[in-house]
Amino acid sequence: MNDYNDFFNDESTAPEPERTPVYHTREPKPSKRNNVVMIICIVIAAIMTLLVIVNVIVLATLKDSIADEFAAQLSDQFYQQYSDAISDALKDKDIIDDVKKDAAQSVMDALNSTIGEVAETLTPSVARIYMYKNAADNINSPSGMATAFLITDSTEASTERYLVTNAHCVRYVGTRSTSVGGIFGGSRTENYWTSYAKFIAVFDNDEHYYTLVAVAYGAYTDDKLAAEYDQPDLALLKVQGTQPSNEDHPSLPIAAGDYSKRGTPIALIGNPEGIGTSNSVSTGCISQTDITISSWGSGRFIMTDAALNSGNSGGPMVNRLGVVVGVAESKLVEESIDNMAFAVSAGTLRDFIDWAKAPNNNSTGSTLSINCTYVNSIEE
Repeated sequence: MNDYNDFFNDESTAPEPERTPVYHTREPKPSKRNNVVMIICIVIAAIMTLLVIVNVIVLATLKDSIADEFAAQLSDQFYQQYSDAISDALKDKDIIDDVKKDAAQSVMDALNSTIGEVAETLTPSVARIYMYKNAADNINSPSGMATAFLITDSTEASTERYLVTNAHCVRYVGTRSTSVGGIFGGSRTENYWTSYAKFIAVFDNDEHYYTLVAVAYGAYTDDKLAAEYDQPDLALLKVQGTQPSNEDHPSLPIAAGDYSKRGTPIALIGNPEGIGTSNSVSTGCISQTDITISSWGSGRFIMTDAALNSGNSGGPMVNRLGVVVGVAESKLVEESIDNMAFAVSAGTLRDFIDWAKAPNNNSTGSTLSINCTYVNSIEE
């Protein structure tokens, strides 16, 4: 190849190829008109950017109020639908209009309340119970603690009120030594079922201590002994002597059907670990329904993710309408398990109450007059 300096001065005999020249010209100077156009464009762009920013700020500021406005509209629509449905349900009932209106309003108030708010209003109906193995034990030294709730009110026909709890809050496994006999003699330890000798109930906002007696109980499986017989882990308690007032401590209604659905908000009211001077409320939802566990005894169970601890046993599981859908019973405790607690279903509770009324199934030897309130609940 020729020297670079002679590239365009090739004196060879070959024909000179066509070349595209590269022109080097100065960049034209922008005119004053172009400057004006550029400034206008910059100003317009700045204005547009500012408008976008303002719109974003305005929307961000108004989104909550807009959302609230739409929510209010939707709430009004749903409120009206619920109200119409309640009116339709009551229209053929032989009830005066004022009572229908009050009943409908009560339902609507419950629907607009959180499950925790509903449970808070029900705590006066739930008792913290303390169990004693000996009748002479000091009241400040209980052998155990649990929860129970009122299911009847005092009436002219029967002033004595009844509560529900678990069988394992009434019965426990005792131990005793028995003689082995024979040449060498000696003794052995024997396990047996027995009942607590004394029960004391304490209610929220009530300084009085109420004495209870167990009149009927079911069965459960203990680590040391199998269940005594085929009845659910439930027990019936009766208030002796002074009765809690209906006004201060009303009974809780029980669900008339076993229609609880997964995802339904629920609350557990009880006495976990005896902490505090009033009942505790824990909330969650129904995780599973209609569970049967043969090793736990008869009846059906509801699983929940609500916190359940020692002392909660026997407490009510309630829905947003304040209806008892289950009785807190137990939970699974393993390192790999979280939030698996269980309640005896309302259907099993109804069956147990009917069973306990019979003379052969209670300690009184007579037919019990237990007038519970059973209600249908759209929250079931």
